[in-house]
Amino acid sequence: MRSIFRRAASLLLSALAISAVHGGPANAADLRIVVPQLPAALDPTITTLGTNWLVAANACEGLTGLDDNWQPQPMLADSWTYDDKALTLTFKLRPGMKFHSGATMTSDDVVASLRRYRDSAGTGAVLKNLTSDVTADGSDTVVLKLTGPTGIIPGLLTLTPAVIMSKAALAGKSATQAVDTIDCTGPYKVTEFQADRQAVLTRSADYKPRAEATSGSAGAKKAPADRLIFLPQAEPSVRRDNVLTGGADIATTLPFDFYADLKANAAVQPVVINDNQSLTAVFNTMKGPMANVALRRAIYHALEMDPIMLAAEGDQAFYVIDPSWVPDRKSVWYSKAGADGFGTPNKDLVKKLLAEAGYKGEALRWLTSKDFYQGHYLPALTAQQQLEEYGIKIDLQVMPAATYIQTRSDADKFDIFSSFLPTYVDPVVIPYLNATYPGFWSDPKKEELVKKLATTSDQAARVAIWADIQKLVYDQVPYIKFGTEASFSIARKGVGDLTTSPANTQVFYNVVPVAK
Repeated sequence: MRSIFRRAASLLLSALAISAVHGGPANAADLRIVVPQLPAALDPTITTLGTNWLVAANACEGLTGLDDNWQPQPMLADSWTYDDKALTLTFKLRPGMKFHSGATMTSDDVVASLRRYRDSAGTGAVLKNLTSDVTADGSDTVVLKLTGPTGIIPGLLTLTPAVIMSKAALAGKSATQAVDTIDCTGPYKVTEFQADRQAVLTRSADYKPRAEATSGSAGAKKAPADRLIFLPQAEPSVRRDNVLTGGADIATTLPFDFYADLKANAAVQPVVINDNQSLTAVFNTMKGPMANVALRRAIYHALEMDPIMLAAEGDQAFYVIDPSWVPDRKSVWYSKAGADGFGTPNKDLVKKLLAEAGYKGEALRWLTSKDFYQGHYLPALTAQQQLEEYGIKIDLQVMPAATYIQTRSDADKFDIFSSFLPTYVDPVVIPYLNATYPGFWSDPKKEELVKKLATTSDQAARVAIWADIQKLVYDQVPYIKFGTEASFSIARKGVGDLTTSPANTQVFYNVVPVAK
């Protein structure tokens, strides 16, 4: 009886929490989405953390969009062409596209956005290495001058940090300074934002959808809801209960411990996306004890990946012990190169490597956050327990997501941090490969291979180069993969057009609210 009362109280508090957040019941045409957290700032260019791109991914667009087959398609660009020597890439823009401010998009806006993106960390630095300049040629044409032949730029520009914002909104803002307003062209515009409370996106009356069929973040965007309302709630059970009570329409990032009960509940529908992302840990290769490759190898060979992934997911049906650094098995870049013995500890080798590293039992600072409970904290906690068996001490530093993001950027403040990695359109743009990404892996052979991958046009040759890069990752161990997880969300019965593709897990603008 007590458990029934506790359950009823939980449901009531969840409903009251949602009501308090937005002042009452949802309008029938609203879509309320409960997420673990909202970004501190909406500007996607200033951060390398993919979870901070959520709101912008639903309000903004780039020159290109990623379809469900991981291929770039036209979005704000109508077309693109290379010159005869593949040293110039020219984009023709869609005419008459309006920013949310009401201004018409021109090439000046695109140039300002891409130049700022070039100066950002992570994938922006990749674009900077591949281009010498970005210029306008009239009001509807943008020209990228390339440093050499490359075919990856249309794919690179599908990423959320490369979205196009108005030149006016970007005025005076560097790549590390958040804009005051994300003035974009997408189907919904931000009309309210409080990082600890809610983000409200209202349908843009001026939006012009493309004529092509919807696929991933490409093609037509339907915007069937009047508003998308994103509500932050760190506790997974509260996110679940908000949907069960009807106070929200979708709850994202739920633990699979909930799956069996929710599948049997007629009020909701589970949404499982397989091969969603890799769960990982990243080492500080620049400073401190983890700059020692022997210690990194020791930790890798000490870990048994199945218990780590089981702790994260709670059910073996929702993860695979898979070493590929491109997790979606449908991708041409999926590979097991270099990962012999992946997931199984080698005690004798660990002992040898610890001696080689000269490890004396000093505590290693591992940053993690319960805001990413399933993907960050639980794997780190399980790894900590496994490593203690070898005398490897882990100082597990649990902190809010915003603090974690800030702390991991300072090489003096961490040795390891929890992370995750989705499939990218091209391995060149994987943030971990960039020496500016926290972890700061800088290696001449890696730089040479990545440059070769970026400047080779033959697809079979590029796949072989990527295999060599993955072999180097498993040799030098700048970061560790535990396995590939599915993702799990739920929606109220009647919510329509939910995605099950890893290519567009943050997209909600096509989702249809429950009918009256």
